[in-house]
Amino acid sequence: MRKWTWLFVLVFLVAAAIPAMAEPMVIKAAMQTSPPTLDPHLTTNTVVQQIAVHIFEPLVAYGEDYSEILPVLASSWEVDATGRRYTFQLEPKATFSDGDPLTAEDVVASYERIRDYSAVGEEFEIIEEMIITDPKTVVFVLSTNIDLIRLMAGPVMLQAIMKKEIAEAAGAEELLVDELIGTGPYMVVERLPDVHVKLIKNPYYTPYTDAPRSGFGGKKEAIADEILFIPVPEVSTRLAGLETGQYDFAEAVPVTSYSSLMANPDINAFLQKPLWAIIWELNQSEPPMDNPVFRQAVLAALDMETVMKTVAMGDPNFYRVQPSFWTPEQTLLHNDAGAEFYNAHNISRAKRLLEEAGYQGQDIILLSNRDYDWMYRTTLAAAAQLEAAGIKVRIEFSDWPSQIGKALTNKGWHINQTGWSFWFSAFVHAKASFLCGAPYSYAYCNEEMDRLLHAAALHHTNAELRQIAIEIQELAYEDIPVIRFGDFFGLAATRKELQGFQPWYVTPRFWGVSKRS
Repeated sequence: MRKWTWLFVLVFLVAAAIPAMAEPMVIKAAMQTSPPTLDPHLTTNTVVQQIAVHIFEPLVAYGEDYSEILPVLASSWEVDATGRRYTFQLEPKATFSDGDPLTAEDVVASYERIRDYSAVGEEFEIIEEMIITDPKTVVFVLSTNIDLIRLMAGPVMLQAIMKKEIAEAAGAEELLVDELIGTGPYMVVERLPDVHVKLIKNPYYTPYTDAPRSGFGGKKEAIADEILFIPVPEVSTRLAGLETGQYDFAEAVPVTSYSSLMANPDINAFLQKPLWAIIWELNQSEPPMDNPVFRQAVLAALDMETVMKTVAMGDPNFYRVQPSFWTPEQTLLHNDAGAEFYNAHNISRAKRLLEEAGYQGQDIILLSNRDYDWMYRTTLAAAAQLEAAGIKVRIEFSDWPSQIGKALTNKGWHINQTGWSFWFSAFVHAKASFLCGAPYSYAYCNEEMDRLLHAAALHHTNAELRQIAIEIQELAYEDIPVIRFGDFFGLAATRKELQGFQPWYVTPRFWGVSKRS
């Protein structure tokens, strides 16, 4: 018996002498949905971009103020006097997650795939040639003088730089998990649809700068060992899992839970601001909406403060009433042109304009849906205001895809309830709704607006670009192709154990984030 006792003591002492293995630091993020793919070139789907930005990197990116453009894989760049030739020097530290260094050949192959097969490919048809002058230098030659840097920085679709052989072989085909090799701080090791996407540290990643994290630029440090992006479609389940500690982060939690989350000592709540602009699109192919005087009457009848307050369920933290198509966070482009026509709620003026327009009391058909609660609430509140001004409104509810399908026919409707995500550019986003013949312009066409939109794409100083944005907004308030109600914000939350987290745009950034045990 004594022999076994001494053996037990010896085993205990040896075990005590071996340092305990540290538990891996794992961040569990509860997301709204499962990604349909992880290939960032083939979609603008938000959840795909949310994950891909941890794996891949672009050449340049917007900073925290939504105006400054920062270097990422391009350490520097120059533009010649013609505005058609851009020379990029590549970051010498950039290394793919398989250990291979980034080269100019990877950049060329990636942009050939973006131009030929991506969701934003037509924007890059202006690339005539890409010339490699050495392994770390590439020259883009354009067919026209365009602001390529702002175009490249747009985050709607991550302009991910991939390995040459992978980009060339894939073409229009979706990348598989083992082909998702990027230069970002994390790498993907597992994708289980409707279960999780698992990322681990990129062992070859070294931050390129000590500058603070800013937008998708600045210092990126992979602190957590693993990140699990877990689809949790039911909002109450996301919220409950966050409160119990099952999840470290939850996106899109109900705005009605803001006060309780703020009072919870175990939770940090974050406003996602800016997020959505709430919009009515007006169909100018259907009378009387083809009459600018009638459109002026619709705008004059609306009380934006009351509508936005209704949408946010009375909480002023989640809405902002302001006239600009760009948000106050976009210091370069935000302006108050046309403000005198916004949020007028002048019923007597609206009625005078209706009489001038010859409105005969016919139904104004408003397309909407119940899929997005904030759209539904906008529709009910704003339609009631039109009725009070003497405009007869008939609401047609359907699911979101059916609503957009009908809207795109340009037939049988006058108003389409929708929302716009954040506008980064004076051109790329605006042209979809304001350019003659664009899919969401709904018969609006003005040659002067076309001229401004094309001008905005060219290379400009900041002052010149701001002036063009002002002129675009002035003309939009004169013509009224759309009606903008205001800004609606979202709510995300983390456990207090998560340190260094700060959301930006629509993306939870988990680089530079640690988890306290």
